[in-house]
Amino acid sequence: MAHKMFTVKYTYSSKDDIRKKKEYILREFKYKGLGKRFSEKIKMAVNQLKIFPNGYETIGFQYRGYDIHLMPSQSYLLFFVIDQQKCEVIILRVLQDGQDWKYIIEQWLEKN
Repeated sequence: MAHKMFTVKYTYSSKDDIRKKKEYILREFKYKGLGKRFSEKIKMAVNQLKIFPNGYETIGFQYRGYDIHLMPSQSYLLFFVIDQQKCEVIILRVLQDGQDWKYIIEQWLEKN
């Protein structure tokens, strides 16, 4: 039996998180290679979600009726929901490990 692949979509907030982190890396370290590696790390993590998104714990919050999952990846935290019917993973936020993610997610959910 073939394993179904999920498609991945990004919210505006997750795209903004990635863009801001990349801009920070370029501004502070002035090294394009480091920014490129950051993007590659995120893409590698997301590719894992295409195959097996259900392997990650939920965090006790919901977004539009879907449980939010957390995927730690090196020094980043990817927050996402899974739409089983559409076979989609939606990346909600990409945060730096060490940030107060519970507070950030709570605030984000209030606005979205």
